[in-house]
Formats: sequence, C-alpha cells, structure tokens
Amino acid sequence: MNGPLTLRFTEWRCGHHGQRPADIPVQSVQQAQLILQAIANAISQPGHARAVLFDANTGRTAYVTDDYAEPLPEASSYRTVVYHGSPTEIADLEGLQDAFDAAYGGTLRRWDGAAWLDDMEVMTTLSAAEIEVATAPVEWHEEDQRHPVCDLPPVLKPAAELLAELREVKADMEAEAAELAQDGTVLRRPSVLAASSGGEVRP
Repeated sequence: MNGPLTLRFTEWRCGHHGQRPADIPVQSVQQAQLILQAIANAISQPGHARAVLFDANTGRTAYVTDDYAEPLPEASSYRTVVYHGSPTEIADLEGLQDAFDAAYGGTLRRWDGAAWLDDMEVMTTLSAAEIEVATAPVEWHEEDQRHPVCDLPPVLKPAAELLAELREVKADMEAEAAELAQDGTVLRRPSVLAASSGGEVRP
C-alpha cells in the first residue's frame, strides 16, 4: 500500500450507543492492526465490527470481535473505479465498449447506486455526492433502511477522463484496421493497449 492510509469502520455493532468511529489516518498497516486489536480487547459479546484500511487505489478488510482482531490481509484488493458523468457521457461510453475491452478487457457496466459493486470499473449518471451517500457505511440505526453496496470504498473519476482515453484507443484501432486492410490482412482482434493512450493496464 502506498501513500496516505485511512482506517474506516464499515460496520459497528458494539458500545452502548453503537456510535461508529470517524475515519482514522494511519501511517502503516502495523499501526492499523494495533488499533484494531486494542478495540477488540474492549469489545464484549455479542459485539463486533468490520474495518477497511485503504489508500488511493487499494484496500484490505478485517473483522473485529471480543478479544480478536482478524489480521489485515498481506495482499490488497483494488477498489472499484466508478466513472460518473452526464447521461450523454455515459451513453458515449457505452458506444465505446470495443475500445474499453481492447484497453482493459471486459465490459463497462452501468451502476444504479444500489447493486453490489463487484466489478473493477463501472459507470453511472449519479453525481459524486450521490455516490458518496450510496457507498457510505451503513450505521447501526439505519440497517432497516439500506444495505451496504461495497466492502471497500470506490474510487470516483469523471467519465470525461475515460471518454478521452477510449476515443484515442478507438482512433488507434481504426487506424490499425485501415492499415491492415490496405495490406490485405484480416484483423481478427484489436491489439491496442491502454498504455498506448496513456492509460493504465490493470493487473
């Protein structure tokens, strides 16, 4: 994990009032683990909590109960990237699925704010503020009103950023297809990488 780290409790079913603690800035995974263990030592059954430790792109999850804090995993998971934009921008992204598949692999799906976030990237017409509300931890007192939609908080990016990248990828694909057509070669699959347009090739 790189850069600033944040320890966030995503579920908090302990304490007399069930008051979930605010996010805690930490310096290392080890420091976060010590905090989790200290809290575990203060929990009485049947109380428990869940926490996430995350940086700008990745995160780890842990379960905490009486006298036990699950070790934070050694490997981090990538946080879902949510591209948000206007209905027109999202429709344009849907028209660039071939370019997205060539650059990243897979399909870019729409997200409605209620479905579980289990893809690497999704797109939505929800605003950044609406996404923050939809993905915020569910407090103990509001569990009857809504349900969690993710373990790790997503990374929010403007759809315009991805649109610009995929339009470059599309242009490269078309140029390659035209060049191969002139040579009499049949193009079976685009060979464009995200790196060719300045994008990041994900693992």
